[in-house]
Amino acid sequence: MKGYIEDKEFGKIHVELRRGMTSVRFTYHTDGQLLMRAPLGVSVADLQRMVDMNRERLRTFPRPDSVTFHVGQVIECYKCQVVIESQSRMPGYILNHWEGDTLHLQVHESANLDDDNVKRTLSSVIGRAMDVQAHAVLLPFAQRVADELGLQPAGFEVGRGMRKLGHCTVKKVIQLSRNLMFLPELLIRYVICHELAHLTHMNHSPEFHALCDQYTGGHEKDLEQQLRHFRFPILK
Repeated sequence: MKGYIEDKEFGKIHVELRRGMTSVRFTYHTDGQLLMRAPLGVSVADLQRMVDMNRERLRTFPRPDSVTFHVGQVIECYKCQVVIESQSRMPGYILNHWEGDTLHLQVHESANLDDDNVKRTLSSVIGRAMDVQAHAVLLPFAQRVADELGLQPAGFEVGRGMRKLGHCTVKKVIQLSRNLMFLPELLIRYVICHELAHLTHMNHSPEFHALCDQYTGGHEKDLEQQLRHFRFPILK
């Protein structure tokens, strides 16, 4: 269950109520908005009380840096990379082409890369490119992980979420976000293992986490922490 509460200091706090959780967790989205995960059934008053109880700690929480782009920037992705370059031929256009595993994005020399519209356009172009790459390299990798674990999901699909990087449907189809392409391979594997564990447990119960921990070689909590603090290079 998802929603939000308003706070006088932190503004809109996104809330996710999850079955099987026994404590509250806070993190920041890549857009700088605070996310609160809490046990299913917690009241709004309890949520506000939890924010108050954690207020001092939240003030010291590291906020994610805003997304920035610059000429010469190299964005490392899974099995490929994106390079931002300058061009003088076509004002108002972002030219792009692949050379091997490198996507060259060429922005006009007059473009202001600090402008939100330019950032959104660049993010959109990169996102679409990662969609194609995800079908080419991410899904085969996911299948290899499933094979290693002796699991047989009904299939794999590519999604677009940044907050929701993976999902296991009731039909046992695993959807993996194209934005996994920005993660290091170890974290990509973690998300895949997380969704594969849902083939057995369609919840986040202790049994689910025990299985996910088994699939990740006993590193589930550490990998979850790394993923929680990962900063994506494009806007959501």
